[in-house]
Amino acid sequence: MTVSYLRLCLSAGLLAGLAACNAPDAPPAPALPSVASTYKLTTADAAFLQQVDEMDQTQLAIATLAATHSNSDVVKAFGSTVQGDYTTNQKAVAKIASDANLTVAAKIDAADQEHVESFSHLYGAAFDRMFLRDIVSIRTPDLSKAIATAQASGGSPDIKTLAKDTDKMLTDHTSRARDLMGDRSIGHHAKHKRSR
Repeated sequence: MTVSYLRLCLSAGLLAGLAACNAPDAPPAPALPSVASTYKLTTADAAFLQQVDEMDQTQLAIATLAATHSNSDVVKAFGSTVQGDYTTNQKAVAKIASDANLTVAAKIDAADQEHVESFSHLYGAAFDRMFLRDIVSIRTPDLSKAIATAQASGGSPDIKTLAKDTDKMLTDHTSRARDLMGDRSIGHHAKHKRSR
């Protein structure tokens, strides 16, 4: 009889506890801390992120010019690919920066803007040559070192992924640009278009 009484008391207590959980005036559970408020970048990661963001913005601006400054459909198509790739990369940078409460530059600096403007007065084959050479020359020793370091010892998985994706993007772009630099059909196609 004592066991039955204990069971009855425990059941009543359990039901009362469950009812209290569903009561309209019960205090809400505390909110979980947001990822953004706890996600931190190392100084090296933040510097790498800024470096990639600056490159993305600059190259995106140059690639955008290909649509109106090149006479070659092949180069225009490549420019569109480059533009899309840098847009995707820039979104990845923005996401990491946002999660870490880090503000990246809203626009490129004066030196990079001057570099972009050096393309703005070129058209046709002259633009194509400079555009393709620029693609090949982006990967400087400093940038290569920064990418390798971020891949090997980046403080967060997101930085390592960004470094890996950036490395692949630059490798693909360089390979394609080198192919196009040796493709005489670009110059031939541009001459053919001008003769119409």
